[in-house]
Amino acid sequence: MKKDIRLSGTMERVVRASAADARDWLAEAPVCPSLAQHGITHVGLADVTHPYVVRRPDLSGTFIMVCTGGEGRIWLEGTWQPMHAGQACLAPPHAFHAYKAVPRKSWHIAWVRYQEQEGALPLVNTRAQVLTDFDGAALAAAIGGLYSEASRTASPAAMNLWTDLIQHYARTFAEPWRTDDRLREVWQAVVGDLSANWPLSRLAALAGMSTKHLTRLCHQSLGRTPAQHLTCLRVQQAAHLLTTTTDKVEAIAHEVGYHSLFTFSHTFKKITGCRPSEYRR
Repeated sequence: MKKDIRLSGTMERVVRASAADARDWLAEAPVCPSLAQHGITHVGLADVTHPYVVRRPDLSGTFIMVCTGGEGRIWLEGTWQPMHAGQACLAPPHAFHAYKAVPRKSWHIAWVRYQEQEGALPLVNTRAQVLTDFDGAALAAAIGGLYSEASRTASPAAMNLWTDLIQHYARTFAEPWRTDDRLREVWQAVVGDLSANWPLSRLAALAGMSTKHLTRLCHQSLGRTPAQHLTCLRVQQAAHLLTTTTDKVEAIAHEVGYHSLFTFSHTFKKITGCRPSEYRR
C-alpha cells in the first residue's frame, strides 16, 4: 500500500501538465502546459475492467473522479461502496484513497488530479472523501476534447479553452465543499490540535452558531455529523503519520486524540479496513 497499484484490464487516455512527470504510466501521455495554470497535474479517461485497482495511502493533492458508465467500487467510510454512472467522488489531499473495478462489469471513469500548491488556498475545505450524485458527462467530454487537441495540432488557444472548461466543471462539482468559511476555520482549528477534546458544543461555539445549525451545515457540506467528521480527520492524520514517520502506534494514537489504544485500533480498522500496524506494512 505504499504506491499506486494498476493492473491489467484498462484502456486509458491521459493528458499531463508537464513533460517533467516521469511516472511510467504517464510516459506516453500528451502534454498540456495550461493545465498547470489551474494547479492540475493530469486529467484522464479510462474504461476499466477487473482486476484494475488503485490504492493511495497518502494522496498528494485533491482528486476528482466521475463515473460516466458501468459500475466500480471506491473505499469510503471503511467499506467498498458502489459507484455508478451519474456519481462522482472527491478525495482531498492526504486522504486514504482507493478504487477498483468489479468482476464481470465494465467501468467508465474520468478524473482530474490537482497538486497542492504552497501558499494557495486548497480546492476544497473538507478533509474527508465524498461520494455524491453528479452528472460528469460534460467534464469527461472536456477531458476528451483536450486529449484530442493535445494529440493532434496542439493549438495553445484551443487547449486553453479545454482546460478552462475542465476547471469550470471540476469547480462546479467541488463548490459545496468550498463555500462556508466558518466551517473552514472550525476544521482548521481542529486539525491544528487533534489531541484536544472537541465536543459538539465547543465546535459550535468556535463556529459562532448553535449545535443544531452546525450539524445541519456539516450534513449539507460533508454528508456526515461533526463527530463523524472529527473521527475521519483523526484517522486520516494517523494514516499520514503511519506512512511518513516511525513513531510508535501508541504515540500516534495519543497525538490524534485517542487515549485508548484499543479504541484507536478499532476505529482505525473500521475506517480504513485494516489495523494500524497492518496499514503501516
